[in-house]
Amino acid sequence: MNEGPFGHSMSEHLPIIERSTAEAVAKAVGVAHEAWMQDWPLEVANWDRVGEFLDHYEMERNPEHRLAIVSLIVASLEEAFCLTTPAQKLLDRAGPILRVYPEIVEYWSCPDAHRDDEMFHITPWIHRILQAQSNI
Repeated sequence: MNEGPFGHSMSEHLPIIERSTAEAVAKAVGVAHEAWMQDWPLEVANWDRVGEFLDHYEMERNPEHRLAIVSLIVASLEEAFCLTTPAQKLLDRAGPILRVYPEIVEYWSCPDAHRDDEMFHITPWIHRILQAQSNI
Protein backbone atom coordinates (compact mmCIF):
# COMPACT_ATOMS: atom_id res chain seq x y z
CA MET A 1 0.00 0.00 0.00
CA ASN A 2 1.43 3.36 -0.99
CA GLU A 3 1.13 5.80 1.87
CA GLY A 4 0.46 9.44 1.12
CA PRO A 5 3.48 11.75 1.43
CA PHE A 6 3.69 14.96 3.38
CA GLY A 7 5.29 18.14 2.07
CA HIS A 8 3.27 18.70 -1.08
CA SER A 9 0.98 21.34 0.39
CA MET A 10 3.96 23.35 1.71
CA SER A 11 5.91 23.13 -1.52
CA GLU A 12 6.55 20.64 -4.23
CA HIS A 13 10.23 21.53 -3.84
CA LEU A 14 10.55 20.22 -0.30
CA PRO A 15 11.58 16.64 0.33
CA ILE A 16 8.73 14.21 0.87
CA ILE A 17 8.21 12.83 4.36
CA GLU A 18 6.39 9.52 4.17
CA ARG A 19 3.51 8.96 6.57
CA SER A 20 5.27 6.02 8.26
CA THR A 21 8.37 8.15 8.84
CA ALA A 22 6.32 11.01 10.29
CA GLU A 23 4.54 8.55 12.59
CA ALA A 24 7.82 7.04 13.82
CA VAL A 25 9.44 10.43 14.39
CA ALA A 26 6.34 11.82 16.08
CA LYS A 27 6.39 8.92 18.51
CA ALA A 28 10.15 9.25 19.12
CA VAL A 29 10.05 13.00 19.83
CA GLY A 30 6.66 13.03 21.55
CA VAL A 31 4.56 15.14 19.18
CA ALA A 32 1.18 14.51 17.62
CA HIS A 33 0.61 12.75 14.36
CA GLU A 34 -2.79 12.40 12.75
CA ALA A 35 -3.68 11.12 9.29
CA TRP A 36 -5.37 14.43 8.39
CA MET A 37 -2.21 16.50 8.95
CA GLN A 38 -0.98 17.76 5.59
CA ASP A 39 1.88 19.93 6.80
CA TRP A 40 2.87 17.74 9.73
CA PRO A 41 6.06 19.62 10.71
CA LEU A 42 4.22 22.95 10.75
CA GLU A 43 1.26 21.57 12.65
CA VAL A 44 3.35 20.09 15.46
CA ALA A 45 6.15 22.68 15.55
CA ASN A 46 7.04 23.83 19.04
CA TRP A 47 9.47 26.69 19.44
CA ASP A 48 10.04 25.78 23.08
CA ARG A 49 11.38 22.32 22.13
CA VAL A 50 13.95 23.21 19.45
CA GLY A 51 16.86 22.11 21.66
CA GLU A 52 15.18 18.78 22.32
CA PHE A 53 14.54 18.27 18.59
CA LEU A 54 18.20 19.04 17.89
CA ASP A 55 19.16 16.40 20.47
CA HIS A 56 16.93 13.85 18.71
CA TYR A 57 18.46 14.75 15.34
CA GLU A 58 21.98 14.30 16.67
CA MET A 59 21.15 10.85 18.08
CA GLU A 60 19.13 9.63 15.06
CA ARG A 61 20.96 7.56 12.44
CA ASN A 62 18.13 6.85 9.97
CA PRO A 63 18.44 9.43 7.13
CA GLU A 64 14.67 9.57 6.53
CA HIS A 65 14.00 10.17 10.21
CA ARG A 66 16.72 12.83 10.29
CA LEU A 67 15.03 14.60 7.38
CA ALA A 68 11.70 14.58 9.23
CA ILE A 69 13.35 15.91 12.38
CA VAL A 70 15.09 18.68 10.41
CA SER A 71 11.70 19.66 8.96
CA LEU A 72 10.34 19.82 12.49
CA ILE A 73 13.35 21.85 13.66
CA VAL A 74 13.04 24.47 10.93
CA ALA A 75 9.25 24.75 11.41
CA SER A 76 9.82 25.18 15.14
CA LEU A 77 12.48 27.82 14.51
CA GLU A 78 10.03 29.63 12.24
CA GLU A 79 7.57 29.65 15.14
CA ALA A 80 10.33 30.88 17.46
CA PHE A 81 11.25 33.75 15.13
CA CYS A 82 7.56 34.75 15.07
CA LEU A 83 7.63 35.20 18.84
CA THR A 84 11.17 36.22 19.75
CA THR A 85 14.78 35.82 18.73
CA PRO A 86 15.88 32.24 19.47
CA ALA A 87 18.91 31.72 21.67
CA GLN A 88 22.16 32.01 19.73
CA LYS A 89 23.26 28.66 21.16
CA LEU A 90 20.29 26.96 19.42
CA LEU A 91 20.93 28.79 16.16
CA ASP A 92 24.62 27.83 16.29
CA ARG A 93 23.60 24.17 16.62
CA ALA A 94 20.86 24.32 13.98
CA GLY A 95 22.79 26.17 11.27
CA PRO A 96 25.29 23.42 10.40
CA ILE A 97 22.51 20.83 10.43
CA LEU A 98 20.35 22.83 8.04
CA ARG A 99 23.28 23.33 5.65
CA VAL A 100 23.16 19.57 5.00
CA TYR A 101 19.66 20.02 3.49
CA PRO A 102 19.97 22.61 0.70
CA GLU A 103 16.43 22.04 -0.58
CA ILE A 104 15.01 22.94 2.84
CA VAL A 105 17.28 25.97 3.16
CA GLU A 106 16.32 27.15 -0.31
CA TYR A 107 12.59 26.83 0.39
CA TRP A 108 12.77 28.80 3.65
CA SER A 109 15.08 31.40 2.06
CA CYS A 110 12.22 32.52 -0.21
CA PRO A 111 14.50 33.20 -3.20
CA ASP A 112 11.72 34.87 -5.20
CA ALA A 113 10.60 37.20 -2.41
CA HIS A 114 11.17 40.94 -2.79
CA ARG A 115 9.35 42.26 0.29
CA ASP A 116 9.25 41.25 3.95
CA ASP A 117 5.60 40.21 3.69
CA GLU A 118 6.61 37.63 1.06
CA MET A 119 9.06 35.94 3.44
CA PHE A 120 8.93 33.76 6.51
CA HIS A 121 10.08 35.10 9.86
CA ILE A 122 13.05 32.73 9.70
CA THR A 123 14.13 33.91 6.22
CA PRO A 124 16.66 36.60 7.32
CA TRP A 125 18.46 34.01 9.47
CA ILE A 126 18.39 31.51 6.59
CA HIS A 127 19.97 34.20 4.39
CA ARG A 128 22.78 34.52 6.95
CA ILE A 129 23.32 30.74 6.75
CA LEU A 130 23.55 30.95 2.97
CA GLN A 131 25.91 33.91 3.14
CA ALA A 132 28.17 32.16 5.65
CA GLN A 133 28.19 29.06 3.47
CA SER A 134 29.20 31.05 0.39
CA ASN A 135 32.08 32.62 2.37
CA ILE A 136 33.55 29.21 3.22
